[in-house]
Amino acid sequence: MRFAGSVGHTLSQALCTRWLPWKLVIESMGKLIKTVVLVNVLSAATIFILSNTIDYFATTRLSDFLFFTCIFIWGIAALTWEGGKASRNYDVDYVTNKMKSMVSGHDLQAEKHKHYRQNFQFGLVMFIVGLPTFVLCVVLKFIR
Repeated sequence: MRFAGSVGHTLSQALCTRWLPWKLVIESMGKLIKTVVLVNVLSAATIFILSNTIDYFATTRLSDFLFFTCIFIWGIAALTWEGGKASRNYDVDYVTNKMKSMVSGHDLQAEKHKHYRQNFQFGLVMFIVGLPTFVLCVVLKFIR
């Protein structure tokens, strides 16, 4: 009886361990879907405001509106993904080199890599966020 109880306990632990990554994936997908909806709504609102104030953005077709929205989102992704030319010269900057010598016990290189990783992750999420808008734009363009 004791053996069966321990096997049941081990089995429940194995099931929880087995399903735990799926739970994390489902939670991550939920966050990504919320991000997709929120960013697309905010960027569409921005393009709508721009279309009312600037004649260049004024469109009559939904596919053009979606294209501007996609370009707006992917523009933000491009700005964060690459990090800009100034961030590539991080180690060459005189002020940064002087600061490195003044700060001891702090790993600036690890912090720099952390920021690069966060920028890359944010840029990738923004690229994924722009994909549904782009697909809808292309579908609408070929339908009409």
